[in-house]
Amino acid sequence: MAGSHGIGHTRMATESAVTTMGAHRFSTGADQCLAHNGSLSNHNRLRRQLSRRGRHFETENDSEVAAAFLSDRMAAGRGIGAALEDALGALDGFYTFVVGTARGFGVLRDPVACKPALMAETADYVAFGSEYRALAVLPGIGAARVWEPAPATVYSWER
Repeated sequence: MAGSHGIGHTRMATESAVTTMGAHRFSTGADQCLAHNGSLSNHNRLRRQLSRRGRHFETENDSEVAAAFLSDRMAAGRGIGAALEDALGALDGFYTFVVGTARGFGVLRDPVACKPALMAETADYVAFGSEYRALAVLPGIGAARVWEPAPATVYSWER
């Protein structure tokens, strides 16, 4: 299901043709979805490596490569957190990733953390946005722990 775009609005891509096929969210696994803000400098090399491993691509988008990388790692038995740890060592560039599966989700920012990110956590939910106004309408946001994820740190919530 490479390049499948699910529920919610999509964001146009910056590292590929500006088309609906190049828009976020990307899903390259049975139950995996990735949103990405940033730019990967080594996406062409990784695309070739992943293609040799049997991954198929529908776009030239660097986000699709990131999604395929994470799908590949999770298919090898890694959980979301471990797959994001692998990404930290394998992906070059600047990025903030949010990846979700049926079992949970995770967040990773590159070591420089130049892309904005904000988390809100309550007993009932964990939410992500690039700015507070995206979170401000959530129920119970006033009592939520709102924080900025640290650079080069994996955050994951899995059942």
